[in-house]
Amino acid sequence: MKALITESWLIASAFLGLIGFASGSAALVIIGALLFGTGALSRIWKRLCLERVVYSRVLTEHRLFVGERTAMTITLENRKPIPVPWIEVRESLPRGMPVTGVRTHAGGTPGTQTLQRGAALGMHDRLDWPLELRAVRRGYFRVGPTRLRSGDLFGFFDREEEVGRPVDGIVVYPHTYALDDLGFDSARPFGEQRGGSRIYEDPSRIVGVRDYQPGDPMRRVDWHATARLGRMQSRLYEPSRTQAMVIALNIPTFEYSWQGSDPVLLERGVSVAASIARWASEAGSSVGLIANGSFPDADRTIHIGAGRRPDQLNRILEALAMVTNFTTGEMAEALDDPSFPIPAGATVVLVAAVLPADIVATLRRLRGRGHRVHIVKTSHRVWDVETEPIPVTEVAALVEVLEAEAVASGTMELPEGVLQ
Repeated sequence: MKALITESWLIASAFLGLIGFASGSAALVIIGALLFGTGALSRIWKRLCLERVVYSRVLTEHRLFVGERTAMTITLENRKPIPVPWIEVRESLPRGMPVTGVRTHAGGTPGTQTLQRGAALGMHDRLDWPLELRAVRRGYFRVGPTRLRSGDLFGFFDREEEVGRPVDGIVVYPHTYALDDLGFDSARPFGEQRGGSRIYEDPSRIVGVRDYQPGDPMRRVDWHATARLGRMQSRLYEPSRTQAMVIALNIPTFEYSWQGSDPVLLERGVSVAASIARWASEAGSSVGLIANGSFPDADRTIHIGAGRRPDQLNRILEALAMVTNFTTGEMAEALDDPSFPIPAGATVVLVAAVLPADIVATLRRLRGRGHRVHIVKTSHRVWDVETEPIPVTEVAALVEVLEAEAVASGTMELPEGVLQ
């Protein structure tokens, strides 16, 4: 509508000049020429206003823990010998990361907020805007895209475009707690771990094959080698003495999927799982993760094999940071998936708000295979299923106190939910 009015105004100024010529009125000719020239100059300025205007953003940190902050600098640079009389920056920011001391507006898409700034740029001018983002909630957050809007000095014409890198990703790791604050024995929170003094075959490390021997389990049979050699072949596994722990996070917070999800219980489960992973890594254990959710833009269950790589804990915390209430399957199936075998002798720690009977049955089978199994309960709900002889540690009451302290100190925000 604005463009139509402006075009009509330009036509009218030209028509006014023609009337002046026809009537011999010098005043009308001058007025028409001034108006038309101003409009033409405005159109040229509109075309040039964002040319060679460079936008950039720099984040000091792309990975944070809840309660930490990252500095962000927005830079605008005019690299042409023509001033930009006004320019407006609209930066899309995640709502889960408040901007310190700056007012923002609700964004056009869910979970976003918009930072709007206006300025003027002289010839070869540069502006830097320092900002600070606070990590108050775990997750994977996107900063951007950014839109710039500018135009002529009179505001007759404007131009808007998306600039810079589309997005910058920020991973906020879950809030973690010391295990003794959760009520665990600080020396042996999950009992005596196995694997330090005994030698196990590690099914995740295949070193060769041999002829099948009576008593070999069928899952040990290598069917590709059997077909190639024409006789039954069994896999040979590398021996391992490494203590291993696999943390299994059951994402559902209600018994049935149609009941939805309690975001507070989900956050609690993620934080407890992250706390256990951190303890296991610091204790020198080989640690892995199973969660019946998926990474962003993927639909595969999260499986991180037990390991002691230098970045292993970061990989696990990053995976937990990206957990949502979307589930990809049942935890019972994920625990018993032959494609991702649990290392022999590993301790399996299940973190759950609800406990279906099929998970208990799977945990009992794992226990029968020589695994130490432990359940960490994150809700106050009464479970109808019998868990004996698997030990259960209830952490809901203690975690509620820790959550309240973190929220009161401003280091963490909890989503709205119905605690159970």
